[in-house]
Amino acid sequence: MTARRMVRGIAAGALIALMLAGTTGAQDAAEWDRLPTEQLQQAAQSGSVDAQFALAVRYHNGRGVLQNFARAAKLFKIAAEQGHAGAQNRLGQYYYSGLGLSRDGGLALKWLAAAAATNDPQFLYDYAAALENGADGTSDPAKAAELYAMAAERGHEDATVSLGVLYQNGLGVEKDLGRALELYQGPASRDHARALNNLGLLYARGTGVAQDYERAVDLFSRAAEQGLTVAMTNLAVMHENGFGVEVNEPLATELYRKGGRGGDAGTRTIPVYDARLLAPDTSDEGLNLLRQAAQAGDPVAQFQLAWLLLQQEPAQFQDLQSAVWLLRQAAEAGLAPAMANLGILYFEGLGVPQDYALGHMWLILAGTAGMPDAISISSDLSARMSPMQINEAQEMAAKRARLK
Repeated sequence: MTARRMVRGIAAGALIALMLAGTTGAQDAAEWDRLPTEQLQQAAQSGSVDAQFALAVRYHNGRGVLQNFARAAKLFKIAAEQGHAGAQNRLGQYYYSGLGLSRDGGLALKWLAAAAATNDPQFLYDYAAALENGADGTSDPAKAAELYAMAAERGHEDATVSLGVLYQNGLGVEKDLGRALELYQGPASRDHARALNNLGLLYARGTGVAQDYERAVDLFSRAAEQGLTVAMTNLAVMHENGFGVEVNEPLATELYRKGGRGGDAGTRTIPVYDARLLAPDTSDEGLNLLRQAAQAGDPVAQFQLAWLLLQQEPAQFQDLQSAVWLLRQAAEAGLAPAMANLGILYFEGLGVPQDYALGHMWLILAGTAGMPDAISISSDLSARMSPMQINEAQEMAAKRARLK
């Protein structure tokens, strides 16, 4: 292998990643979350702005209802227009990302600014990130630095790190490596992944500090353990070239693979089992009975037989085809773990043509059908998707749900 360049320090993350993570902002909807959906809908229809926000969050997260960003956007807009800061922040993010409605950078900044006027540190950070990344096509790093500083003063560690990036690169502020180092060190001491990675880069390059490869390896490793893909790539560089560690090309290759395929989405184990089901009996007699039940149309047996076929490494094409057929039968019958695994196969293009929209659709339906991990899996994998693909998947899921 030849040496590869390390990935630069990370600036503010794209807001779409925050959107898919399902954060609720400053407004605490815990009490509303305990209400059944029907009662929450009634409260929202009666005009309760907090209920409208909580219901929008429920549709955003897909918990207890079919995930639907378009419906969430409408509710966020109603609440935002009544001055609900959390809804204003979410609506701004929706306009920025294009989830649930048409992308509009100007409206994104308008609503994000309205929420940030409350001086809530998360809202300050979100507005700053949109300004830095040019939500309306023009970047304003100076204003972003001002807002990051306000949020950092209120203890927001992502804002602290993002402000450090601006000082490191001299964007919107005068370049000051000492200040950047100081801003990274606090969050890094508390294992903030992005701060660890950015601090590691300073030590790897000897920028503003004495070059220390071993220190850099430690910092990259701690960030990579948290799933930060850029840190995996940077750690791969260290192992590939023997910087601070012995040369280890197989490990470097594996780290490059993990770092280049979207983090957890790229490293998720296939298949995913449902812990609520007993493990299948893999004795000769047990497998024979499982095959008979699957052939008779038992969806649980079909899922378990598919799961066993997918366990093989490497999976043979014929086994993948059989697994897809079995999962599709069980998914059509409404079995949640079959839906989830079929969705993952579509994302990975294993046994089926790769189709992110179909994959996301099946994972949405699996979450609604009660698969415990389907929503988090969906959130991870949807990081690969465009807003248009996500909206399409939700429309397909809603259409399929109506047909049932």
